[in-house]
Amino acid sequence: MREIALATKVSNKKIIDFLHANIKSKIDFCKNIITGYSDNNFIYLLFACDDAYIEPCETILRDIIIEYIESVYKVNYLKQKIKNPLCNTLTFNAYIKVLSIFDKSTDVSALSNIILFNQTFFIDSFLEFRLSPLKRHWDNLAELSSDNLTLFNSGTFLDVIRFLINTMDSLVYKVKVVCDGDNFSVYNMKNKNARIKKIAECHDALELITNVLNACPSYIDIYLNDQQNSEAVSFLSNVFSNRLKIIMKN
Repeated sequence: MREIALATKVSNKKIIDFLHANIKSKIDFCKNIITGYSDNNFIYLLFACDDAYIEPCETILRDIIIEYIESVYKVNYLKQKIKNPLCNTLTFNAYIKVLSIFDKSTDVSALSNIILFNQTFFIDSFLEFRLSPLKRHWDNLAELSSDNLTLFNSGTFLDVIRFLINTMDSLVYKVKVVCDGDNFSVYNMKNKNARIKKIAECHDALELITNVLNACPSYIDIYLNDQQNSEAVSFLSNVFSNRLKIIMKN
C-alpha cells in the first residue's frame, strides 16, 4: 500500500480543509484511507491506497493541489499586487479571476513537473520557495496590469474581461445556471451529447461568476424566474453577450 503525507502549518488549516474535501469527493474509485493529525504546529493529512491505484491517485492529488494554487493562492497573490482603481468591487474581483485563469495552462504545465510525493509534501514551503519562477511571471502580469488600470473605467474593465475570455479556449460546451432567489445551481455539458453534470451550488454573485469562469464555456443558458434581477447575471450577460441566453422558467 502506498502512503502519501501532506502537511501545512496550523495557521493555514484552510489549505488542508480544501485538499481533504476534494480528495474525498474525487478519489472514490479505489480502496483508500484518509486520516490526519497535528504535531508541532503542523497539520498532517495522510492518504493511502492500494498499489494498483498509485498512479491515478497521485495524478488526482497533484491536480487537486494545482487547483488550490490556481483558484485560491494565485487569486489572492494577484489581489495583493493589483490595486482596485475605484471600480465596482464585483467587476474588479471578476477581472482578477479572469487574469488568473488566462495563462492557467502555463502554470499547470510547470506545476505538474515539480509536485512530487517522494516524501512528506510540506505545502507552505512549496508555496514559498518552489513557486518562485511562477511568482516572477505573476509579478510581471500584475505590473503590466497595474500600469494600465489607471486608464480603466467600469466600461473598459468589461471590455478587457470580454477580450480575455474571448481569447481563451473553451473547456466545456455549455454551462447551465438555474436561479432560485439568491441561490444558483450550476451545471455543465462537456459537449453537445454529454449528460448534464452539476458542478456547484452558489450563494452569492462572485461565487457564481467564479464557477462559470472556471468552466470557461462556449455557451451559457441562464434560467430565471420572472422579473428576477441579479448583479451576477447582468455581469455575465455583458461579458458573454451573444454566447449567453436567458430563459424565463415560467
